[in-house]
Amino acid sequence: MKILSFYLKGKMAHFRRYYSNSSALTYSIPPRTTITGIIAGLLGWERDTYYELFSLQNCCIAVAPITPIKKCVHKLNLLKVESLNELNGSSGFHTQTATEFIFPFNLRNGWICYQVWFYHQDPDIMQQLDNLLARYYNIYSPVYGTQGISVALGPAYNLGWVEYDGILEGEEYVNNTSRVLIKSAIPLKNIVKVIIKDMFSAEYRLIREEIPMEFNKDRRITGNGLSNMIFDLNGNVIPAVVSKYVMLPNNTNITWME
Repeated sequence: MKILSFYLKGKMAHFRRYYSNSSALTYSIPPRTTITGIIAGLLGWERDTYYELFSLQNCCIAVAPITPIKKCVHKLNLLKVESLNELNGSSGFHTQTATEFIFPFNLRNGWICYQVWFYHQDPDIMQQLDNLLARYYNIYSPVYGTQGISVALGPAYNLGWVEYDGILEGEEYVNNTSRVLIKSAIPLKNIVKVIIKDMFSAEYRLIREEIPMEFNKDRRITGNGLSNMIFDLNGNVIPAVVSKYVMLPNNTNITWME
């Protein structure tokens, strides 16, 4: 199968948890719904028009944190704006909202980096995205010394960029009983066993998060639209026995978000 790979990079990110209210918490990795929104935006599609096209049945997405990340909470002074005349803050109503952000460990010199793998059963969509990313790879330079298409990692003020990796050839394996090194986030329901002890000297920070997978046409989470995902905040591969995975070139293994 042909799989499209690209990187999401930036200095800071915020992927708001859908149940957050007074405090805006963030997921540690971009949810599947966020990634489909980024892809739809790159393709120029209107909001709320692509949810069924990017359903779990129509496309596959995997994501992996590549660099170590940390979270910090900052207070944002939000304005209550009910008309255009109040955009300057003249309404006098301000709200201090605790907002959680994702940062690289080395804020001065480091970057957040996530790798995304994308497959769609419609070859025309794959071709459109491939043409777009390959065409504009050397045009936009949101940060000095980098190349890629500008994109927001959550809110618009979390500016980042997309770096294209290309089209990869993948082979899917099911009913696996041997240990493999998984680079991407792994659905908890597909894990048979995680084998870290006596395997590596790397420091692991494994975490489980319940992440949105898909919406229906009314922007509601579907019955299968939430999934517990396991991944490492330090960006290490995870040695595990999983029920299914996809093997890519250079001995890279991933699992689809589902």
